[in-house]
Amino acid sequence: MKQDNFLFVDIVSSIFLLILLLGNFLGLMYLSDANFLISLVASLFVVICYYFILQLLKRNKERMANKGYKDSGMWLFLVFILFGVFSFVCITHLYNIETNVKGVIQKEAKTALDEVTIASYSYDTIANDALQTFEAKFKNKLQGYKNTRTNNLRNELSNPPYQLPESILNSPSRSIDVAASTNAILQGYKVKARENKKEIDSLYINKLDADAKSILAWDRMNISQSYANLSKHLEAIEKNINAKINELPAKKKGIEFNKTMDDLPLNNPIRLAKLFRPEYLLPAIAVIVMHLFILIPFFTYKIRMYSKSTTDNNTSSGSISL
Repeated sequence: MKQDNFLFVDIVSSIFLLILLLGNFLGLMYLSDANFLISLVASLFVVICYYFILQLLKRNKERMANKGYKDSGMWLFLVFILFGVFSFVCITHLYNIETNVKGVIQKEAKTALDEVTIASYSYDTIANDALQTFEAKFKNKLQGYKNTRTNNLRNELSNPPYQLPESILNSPSRSIDVAASTNAILQGYKVKARENKKEIDSLYINKLDADAKSILAWDRMNISQSYANLSKHLEAIEKNINAKINELPAKKKGIEFNKTMDDLPLNNPIRLAKLFRPEYLLPAIAVIVMHLFILIPFFTYKIRMYSKSTTDNNTSSGSISL
Protein backbone atom coordinates (compact mmCIF):
# COMPACT_ATOMS: atom_id res chain seq x y z
CA MET A 1 0.00 0.00 0.00
CA LYS A 2 1.48 3.36 -0.99
CA GLN A 3 2.33 5.71 1.88
CA ASP A 4 1.64 9.38 1.06
CA ASN A 5 3.86 10.65 3.86
CA PHE A 6 6.64 8.11 3.38
CA LEU A 7 9.29 10.55 2.16
CA PHE A 8 8.78 13.11 4.94
CA VAL A 9 8.77 10.66 7.85
CA ASP A 10 11.70 8.79 6.39
CA ILE A 11 13.74 12.01 6.28
CA VAL A 12 12.80 12.81 9.88
CA SER A 13 13.77 9.30 10.97
CA SER A 14 17.06 9.50 9.07
CA ILE A 15 17.94 12.83 10.72
CA PHE A 16 17.55 11.33 14.17
CA LEU A 17 19.48 8.24 13.11
CA LEU A 18 22.35 10.54 12.13
CA ILE A 19 22.13 12.36 15.48
CA LEU A 20 22.21 8.99 17.25
CA LEU A 21 25.14 7.93 15.08
CA LEU A 22 27.08 11.04 16.13
CA GLY A 23 26.28 10.55 19.83
CA ASN A 24 27.31 6.90 19.77
CA PHE A 25 30.46 7.69 17.79
CA LEU A 26 31.65 10.37 20.21
CA GLY A 27 30.85 8.19 23.21
CA LEU A 28 32.73 5.28 21.66
CA MET A 29 35.72 7.54 20.96
CA TYR A 30 36.11 7.87 24.72
CA LEU A 31 35.35 4.21 25.43
CA SER A 32 37.81 2.95 22.80
CA ASP A 33 40.70 5.28 23.74
CA ALA A 34 40.19 7.37 20.60
CA ASN A 35 40.20 4.40 18.21
CA PHE A 36 38.55 6.10 15.24
CA LEU A 37 38.02 2.95 13.17
CA ILE A 38 36.39 0.91 15.95
CA SER A 39 34.18 3.84 16.96
CA LEU A 40 33.04 4.50 13.40
CA VAL A 41 32.42 0.86 12.49
CA ALA A 42 30.53 0.12 15.73
CA SER A 43 28.33 3.22 15.50
CA LEU A 44 27.59 2.58 11.81
CA PHE A 45 26.73 -1.04 12.58
CA VAL A 46 24.27 0.01 15.27
CA VAL A 47 22.57 2.57 12.99
CA ILE A 48 22.33 0.05 10.13
CA CYS A 49 20.76 -2.44 12.54
CA TYR A 50 18.27 0.25 13.60
CA TYR A 51 17.35 0.84 9.97
CA PHE A 52 16.77 -2.83 9.12
CA ILE A 53 14.82 -3.45 12.33
CA LEU A 54 12.63 -0.48 11.42
CA GLN A 55 11.99 -1.93 7.95
CA LEU A 56 11.09 -5.32 9.44
CA LEU A 57 8.71 -3.67 11.90
CA LYS A 58 6.96 -1.81 9.07
CA ARG A 59 6.57 -4.95 6.98
CA ASN A 60 5.15 -6.92 9.86
CA LYS A 61 3.05 -4.15 11.38
CA GLU A 62 -0.19 -5.17 9.68
CA ARG A 63 -0.01 -8.75 10.89
CA MET A 64 1.07 -7.73 14.39
CA ALA A 65 -1.71 -5.15 14.65
CA ASN A 66 -4.38 -7.58 13.50
CA LYS A 67 -3.18 -10.00 16.18
CA GLY A 68 -3.35 -7.37 18.87
CA TYR A 69 0.47 -7.17 18.85
CA LYS A 70 0.61 -10.67 20.34
CA ASP A 71 2.94 -11.85 17.62
CA SER A 72 6.49 -13.20 17.36
CA GLY A 73 7.40 -10.07 15.43
CA MET A 74 7.34 -8.18 18.73
CA TRP A 75 10.80 -9.52 19.54
CA LEU A 76 12.07 -6.92 17.09
CA PHE A 77 11.10 -4.28 19.64
CA LEU A 78 13.22 -6.11 22.20
CA VAL A 79 16.26 -5.93 19.89
CA PHE A 80 15.46 -2.27 19.28
CA ILE A 81 15.39 -1.65 23.04
CA LEU A 82 18.72 -3.47 23.52
CA PHE A 83 20.36 -1.21 20.95
CA GLY A 84 18.70 1.68 22.77
CA VAL A 85 20.40 0.62 26.01
CA PHE A 86 23.74 0.55 24.20
CA SER A 87 23.11 4.06 22.87
CA PHE A 88 22.07 5.23 26.34
CA VAL A 89 25.38 4.00 27.82
CA CYS A 90 27.42 5.75 25.09
CA ILE A 91 25.52 9.02 25.29
CA THR A 92 25.43 9.09 29.11
CA HIS A 93 29.19 8.50 29.22
CA LEU A 94 29.69 11.26 26.62
CA TYR A 95 27.44 13.65 28.56
CA ASN A 96 29.23 12.88 31.83
CA ILE A 97 32.63 13.69 30.33
CA GLU A 98 31.41 16.82 28.57
CA THR A 99 29.66 18.26 31.64
CA ASN A 100 31.53 16.91 34.68
CA VAL A 101 34.98 15.76 33.59
CA LYS A 102 35.96 18.25 30.88
CA GLY A 103 36.85 21.06 33.28
CA VAL A 104 38.92 18.76 35.49
CA ILE A 105 40.91 17.40 32.55
CA GLN A 106 41.55 20.86 31.12
CA LYS A 107 42.73 22.07 34.52
CA GLU A 108 45.16 19.13 34.72
CA ALA A 109 46.44 19.90 31.21
CA LYS A 110 46.97 23.58 32.10
CA THR A 111 48.80 22.59 35.31
CA ALA A 112 51.00 20.11 33.44
CA LEU A 113 51.82 22.74 30.82
CA ASP A 114 52.76 25.26 33.52
CA GLU A 115 54.89 22.71 35.35
CA VAL A 116 56.98 21.70 32.36
CA THR A 117 57.45 25.34 31.35
CA ILE A 118 58.77 26.08 34.83
CA ALA A 119 60.88 22.90 34.70
CA SER A 120 62.53 24.01 31.47
CA TYR A 121 63.50 27.35 33.01
CA SER A 122 64.55 25.55 36.20
CA TYR A 123 67.01 23.40 34.27
CA ASP A 124 68.51 26.54 32.76
CA THR A 125 68.87 28.12 36.19
CA ILE A 126 70.28 24.95 37.78
CA ALA A 127 72.72 24.45 34.91
CA ASN A 128 74.02 28.04 35.08
CA ASP A 129 74.39 27.80 38.87
CA ALA A 130 76.22 24.47 38.56
CA LEU A 131 78.59 25.86 35.94
CA GLN A 132 79.38 28.89 38.07
CA THR A 133 80.03 26.67 41.09
CA PHE A 134 82.20 24.40 38.95
CA GLU A 135 84.17 27.32 37.53
CA ALA A 136 84.93 28.74 40.98
CA LYS A 137 86.02 25.37 42.37
CA PHE A 138 88.06 24.57 39.27
CA LYS A 139 89.97 27.85 39.46
CA ASN A 140 90.65 27.43 43.17
CA LYS A 141 91.91 23.87 42.76
CA LEU A 142 94.00 24.65 39.71
CA GLN A 143 95.52 27.68 41.41
CA GLY A 144 96.22 25.52 44.46
CA TYR A 145 97.88 22.88 42.29
CA LYS A 146 99.91 25.56 40.53
CA ASN A 147 101.16 26.80 43.89
CA THR A 148 101.68 23.45 45.71
CA ARG A 149 101.90 20.71 43.00
CA THR A 150 100.42 18.15 45.40
CA ASN A 151 99.52 14.67 44.16
CA ASN A 152 96.01 14.87 45.67
CA LEU A 153 95.14 17.96 43.65
CA ARG A 154 96.79 16.49 40.56
CA ASN A 155 94.67 13.31 40.81
CA GLU A 156 91.52 15.33 41.44
CA LEU A 157 92.12 17.62 38.46
CA SER A 158 92.92 14.74 36.13
CA ASN A 159 89.60 12.98 36.87
CA PRO A 160 85.97 13.97 36.20
CA PRO A 161 84.52 16.50 36.29
CA TYR A 162 87.71 18.51 35.68
CA GLN A 163 89.61 16.13 33.38
CA LEU A 164 92.51 18.50 32.88
CA PRO A 165 94.91 17.15 30.22
CA GLU A 166 98.18 15.64 31.43
CA SER A 167 100.08 18.09 29.22
CA ILE A 168 98.85 20.96 31.40
CA LEU A 169 99.35 19.13 34.68
CA ASN A 170 102.93 18.30 33.68
CA SER A 171 103.67 21.88 32.62
CA PRO A 172 105.80 24.12 34.84
CA SER A 173 103.72 26.21 37.24
CA ARG A 174 104.68 29.47 35.58
CA SER A 175 103.22 28.28 32.23
CA ILE A 176 99.85 27.16 33.61
CA ASP A 177 97.17 29.73 32.70
CA VAL A 178 94.39 29.15 35.27
CA ALA A 179 91.74 31.24 33.50
CA ALA A 180 92.40 29.81 30.03
CA SER A 181 92.56 26.20 31.25
CA THR A 182 89.36 26.59 33.24
CA ASN A 183 87.49 28.24 30.36
CA ALA A 184 88.57 25.51 27.94
CA ILE A 185 87.03 22.78 30.11
CA LEU A 186 84.07 24.95 31.12
CA GLN A 187 83.17 25.66 27.49
CA GLY A 188 82.55 21.98 26.83
CA TYR A 189 80.08 21.79 29.72
CA LYS A 190 78.32 24.97 28.53
CA VAL A 191 77.84 23.50 25.06
CA LYS A 192 76.52 20.27 26.59
CA ALA A 193 74.09 22.18 28.83
CA ARG A 194 72.71 24.10 25.83
CA GLU A 195 72.28 20.87 23.87
CA ASN A 196 70.52 19.28 26.84
CA LYS A 197 68.14 22.23 27.12
CA LYS A 198 67.33 22.03 23.42
CA GLU A 199 66.73 18.28 23.69
CA ILE A 200 64.44 18.68 26.70
CA ASP A 201 62.36 21.31 24.90
CA SER A 202 62.17 19.64 21.49
CA LEU A 203 61.86 15.96 22.36
CA TYR A 204 59.80 16.10 25.53
CA ILE A 205 58.22 19.43 26.38
CA ASN A 206 56.98 20.09 22.83
CA LYS A 207 55.21 16.72 22.82
CA LEU A 208 53.45 17.47 26.10
CA ASP A 209 52.67 20.97 24.84
CA ALA A 210 50.90 19.52 21.77
CA ASP A 211 48.81 17.11 23.86
CA ALA A 212 47.97 19.74 26.49
CA LYS A 213 46.86 22.23 23.82
CA SER A 214 44.74 19.52 22.19
CA ILE A 215 42.94 19.06 25.52
CA LEU A 216 42.58 22.79 26.16
CA ALA A 217 41.08 23.19 22.67
CA TRP A 218 38.93 20.11 23.44
CA ASP A 219 39.76 18.23 20.26
CA ARG A 220 37.30 15.36 20.75
CA MET A 221 39.02 13.19 18.16
CA ASN A 222 42.21 13.12 20.26
CA ILE A 223 41.14 13.83 23.85
CA SER A 224 41.50 10.26 25.14
CA GLN A 225 44.94 9.70 23.61
CA SER A 226 46.19 13.18 24.57
CA TYR A 227 45.04 12.72 28.16
CA ALA A 228 46.65 9.28 28.39
CA ASN A 229 49.91 10.79 27.11
CA LEU A 230 50.03 13.62 29.65
CA SER A 231 51.16 11.61 32.67
CA LYS A 232 53.62 9.64 30.51
CA HIS A 233 55.14 12.87 29.20
CA LEU A 234 55.38 14.35 32.71
CA GLU A 235 57.17 11.26 34.00
CA ALA A 236 59.54 11.21 31.01
CA ILE A 237 60.32 14.94 31.33
CA GLU A 238 61.02 14.68 35.07
CA LYS A 239 63.27 11.66 34.55
CA ASN A 240 65.09 13.26 31.62
CA ILE A 241 65.71 16.61 33.29
CA ASN A 242 67.03 14.96 36.44
CA ALA A 243 69.34 12.80 34.32
CA LYS A 244 70.65 15.96 32.65
CA ILE A 245 71.12 17.64 36.04
CA ASN A 246 73.20 14.65 37.17
CA GLU A 247 75.47 15.21 34.15
CA LEU A 248 76.36 18.73 35.33
CA PRO A 249 79.90 19.19 36.70
CA ALA A 250 78.61 20.38 40.11
CA LYS A 251 76.13 18.35 42.14
CA LYS A 252 72.69 19.96 42.28
CA LYS A 253 69.29 18.86 43.55
CA GLY A 254 66.92 17.56 40.89
CA ILE A 255 63.39 18.72 40.16
CA GLU A 256 60.15 17.07 41.28
CA PHE A 257 56.74 17.61 39.75
CA ASN A 258 53.62 17.87 41.85
CA LYS A 259 51.67 14.72 41.08
CA THR A 260 48.46 16.43 39.99
CA MET A 261 47.33 13.91 37.36
CA ASP A 262 44.36 11.81 38.49
CA ASP A 263 44.53 9.43 35.51
CA LEU A 264 40.75 9.49 35.13
CA PRO A 265 39.32 6.33 33.49
CA LEU A 266 37.77 7.91 30.40
CA ASN A 267 37.41 4.48 28.78
CA ASN A 268 35.46 3.00 31.71
CA PRO A 269 31.97 4.47 32.30
CA ILE A 270 31.40 2.48 35.51
CA ARG A 271 34.64 3.59 37.22
CA LEU A 272 34.20 7.14 35.97
CA ALA A 273 30.62 7.25 37.27
CA LYS A 274 31.96 6.43 40.76
CA LEU A 275 34.19 9.50 40.60
CA PHE A 276 31.76 11.81 38.81
CA ARG A 277 28.08 11.05 39.25
CA PRO A 278 26.51 11.35 35.79
CA GLU A 279 23.15 12.92 34.98
CA TYR A 280 20.97 10.03 33.84
CA LEU A 281 17.66 11.81 33.27
CA LEU A 282 18.61 14.11 30.38
CA PRO A 283 20.46 11.41 28.36
CA ALA A 284 17.52 9.03 28.99
CA ILE A 285 15.02 11.62 27.73
CA ALA A 286 17.22 12.38 24.72
CA VAL A 287 17.59 8.70 23.81
CA ILE A 288 13.84 8.05 24.20
CA VAL A 289 12.92 11.07 22.08
CA MET A 290 15.42 10.07 19.38
CA HIS A 291 14.04 6.53 19.30
CA LEU A 292 10.47 7.77 19.06
CA PHE A 293 11.39 9.94 16.08
CA ILE A 294 13.33 7.07 14.51
CA LEU A 295 10.18 4.96 14.82
CA ILE A 296 7.95 7.59 13.14
CA PRO A 297 7.87 5.62 9.83
CA PHE A 298 6.53 2.63 11.80
CA PHE A 299 3.95 4.66 13.72
CA THR A 300 2.66 6.37 10.56
CA TYR A 301 2.76 3.30 8.33
CA LYS A 302 -0.78 2.70 7.06
CA ILE A 303 -2.23 -0.77 7.40
CA ARG A 304 -5.56 -2.54 6.90
CA MET A 305 -7.36 -3.92 9.92
CA TYR A 306 -9.37 -7.13 9.50
CA SER A 307 -12.06 -8.77 11.53
CA LYS A 308 -10.88 -11.53 13.85
CA SER A 309 -12.34 -14.32 11.68
CA THR A 310 -10.67 -12.99 8.56
CA THR A 311 -7.38 -12.65 10.42
CA ASP A 312 -7.58 -16.24 11.63
CA ASN A 313 -8.19 -17.54 8.11
CA ASN A 314 -5.77 -15.37 6.14
CA THR A 315 -2.77 -14.64 8.33
CA SER A 316 0.15 -16.94 8.84
CA SER A 317 1.07 -18.64 12.06
CA GLY A 318 3.19 -15.76 13.28
CA SER A 319 6.31 -15.90 11.13
CA ILE A 320 8.08 -12.65 10.33
CA SER A 321 7.85 -11.34 6.77
CA LEU A 322 11.28 -10.42 5.46
